[in-house]
Amino acid sequence: MPDSRSPRRRLTGLKPEALMAQGMKGEESAIEVAGIEIETPIGRGGMGAVYLGRQLSLDREVAVKVLASELADDPQFLERLEREARVMARLRHPNIVAVHDFQRTDDGAAIVMEFVEGGSLREKLQQHPNGLPVAEALRILRQIAAGLEAAHASGVIHRDMKPENVLIDADGTARVTDFGLALPLHEASTRLTLSGTAVGTVDYMAPEQFRGAEADARLDVFALGVMAYELLTGKTPRGSFDAPHRVRAEIPAQVSAAVMKALRPEPAERFESIAGFMKALHAVPKRSVWPWLVILMLMLTGALTLMNGDSSTEVAGEWRDAAAGTRIWEDVLRGDWRNENGVLTSGSDICIVKLEDELPESYDVRMRLTRLEGQYSTALFFRSMGRMATMELDAWKEGLAGVQMINGQDLTSGYGFRFPLVNVEAHDLLVEVRPHEVRVTVDGEFKKAFVTKDLPLAITPAWELGPNTRPMALALGSYMSPTRFEKVEWRSVEPATP
Repeated sequence: MPDSRSPRRRLTGLKPEALMAQGMKGEESAIEVAGIEIETPIGRGGMGAVYLGRQLSLDREVAVKVLASELADDPQFLERLEREARVMARLRHPNIVAVHDFQRTDDGAAIVMEFVEGGSLREKLQQHPNGLPVAEALRILRQIAAGLEAAHASGVIHRDMKPENVLIDADGTARVTDFGLALPLHEASTRLTLSGTAVGTVDYMAPEQFRGAEADARLDVFALGVMAYELLTGKTPRGSFDAPHRVRAEIPAQVSAAVMKALRPEPAERFESIAGFMKALHAVPKRSVWPWLVILMLMLTGALTLMNGDSSTEVAGEWRDAAAGTRIWEDVLRGDWRNENGVLTSGSDICIVKLEDELPESYDVRMRLTRLEGQYSTALFFRSMGRMATMELDAWKEGLAGVQMINGQDLTSGYGFRFPLVNVEAHDLLVEVRPHEVRVTVDGEFKKAFVTKDLPLAITPAWELGPNTRPMALALGSYMSPTRFEKVEWRSVEPATP
């Protein structure tokens, strides 16, 4: 938040002890980096200190990593710092901290990087001594993995992954940093180290790293496995340790198994790549088809309660494919979409695609959806009593779900239910639209009936649908979170004839 007394942003999310103002008092005044106004120290590591600075030419805040004075005369460490800058500068990815410049100075050298405000992953772990919520832990791991995959694709392994080397920005996005020990793949790991010693942080080092064996991507797989264990359980896996699901019962078995495989002592027994680890970590257990059968049987036997609370029977029509005929060049209202044999996939911006122009008064919609990445909502746009509304999952980055904008109130008013999506995990959604209520079932479990009788429905302004938007009765959407929609179907439902 801006400080009314100063045109410069205050430091937030930084612990007072992290600033080390006393221990480094006056030191910043001796630091000179061309084009940078050094403001205050914000951290120190084994190779040097990090300062908050301002790049004068662009008037922006930057982080400046300066080599420790006692190492400045050692060409080995100067080479390491320069190599770190070059490695990070070519790794352009939203989950990697960007490097703007490298300078040799009179006293040594400095790296100028983007300033990430929000603290480190270590600080976040300290706030959750028993582990983060499972969905949040998996989201953060996915983002760290994306940064590491980009590094590996460029031929670079990190070799020093740990929570201190992951920054969490103001939006909650994980950003990998500190490639000071990074090496090109297959290059001897003893380069730039003291003879006969290993480099890294002990708790996160793979066994072969201690032996000075040839480095490959499985070093980072092991370190990410340690971090995964910490994020899920709050504990560091040392010596003999239990599988994560035995420490914390709500951790899915396949997640626990993937973490344990990443922590295997022998490289050959681990995942060969970060991508393989993530695929196993986010694997979707095979789902039984029984929830759909149960729902269908209940509807056909009239066991569900209708809009006025009276028990009566309904007659459902045949399911109709709502996505197969979608024409990308004509039906897309916002964003980028792909239609691959009826499977619709949205892009990374705000995306809306129309499925149907008209629907009966009472109908059901069912679909399977998988949010591929991102942290925002997916939506089913539907018409009820002549008005358009949205049924959203994981809205506002808070796991909120339900029918948005009933009588002018959105889900933050507290009438919805919680259902945080897990990226790359498929979910089944059933929405039953009736003249006076909308019923929602997720993954075969009935969640909530939203009463809409005599209440106006609307679409939240965040979706930015203008007055000139073409009329529609059914549509899909994703908010800056690429999503795959499969088997989108609808059917008409009518009261049984007496």
